[in-house]
Amino acid sequence: MRRRRFVQTLGASALVWSAGCTEQSDDTTPAFEVSSPAFSSGDTLPPRFTCDGEGVSPPFVIERVPEPTAALAVTAEYDGGVFSQPVFWTLWNVPPETERIPAGLPRKPTLDTLGGARQGTQPPNEPGYEPPCPPAGQPYEHRFQVYALGEKLSIEGGTEQEEASETIANALIASTRLTVDYTHPAGTDS
Repeated sequence: MRRRRFVQTLGASALVWSAGCTEQSDDTTPAFEVSSPAFSSGDTLPPRFTCDGEGVSPPFVIERVPEPTAALAVTAEYDGGVFSQPVFWTLWNVPPETERIPAGLPRKPTLDTLGGARQGTQPPNEPGYEPPCPPAGQPYEHRFQVYALGEKLSIEGGTEQEEASETIANALIASTRLTVDYTHPAGTDS
């Protein structure tokens, strides 16, 4: 399963790279962009969004969604090495006209407040954002990837994170990423 995830990640990366090249060649079309009012790419992930704080999902601002996007999705993973990219959040079927994903989304399979968007799960945990809690004492890179999808996904809320990630990657039109570091303090019990 991890090998398939690694191969899938390589394929998605190639798609993203080639999509980026296409967007750069068209000077009249602004690029798909996502930011967060809580952090910037290259920053440290604030503890509020980790197991050392409230453990809530971060907010995002979405701009210039490409056509013909049918839905938006978010995945979050941390870099545990070449064959280990633990996914700690999947969110999909966010309406394409959404400009803001608020912080602190409820841990439910379906989010009526976000147009019926759905969230994945990592059993035995509840669906939704699982606050990152990497091994203590060393920095880990965390990637929040936002996707423009060519179709709404038919998978149900509560689907396991890995399956949801693969389904999201297969419907990809464009994506953008925020990358942050986080070091879980040494000597903590989490």
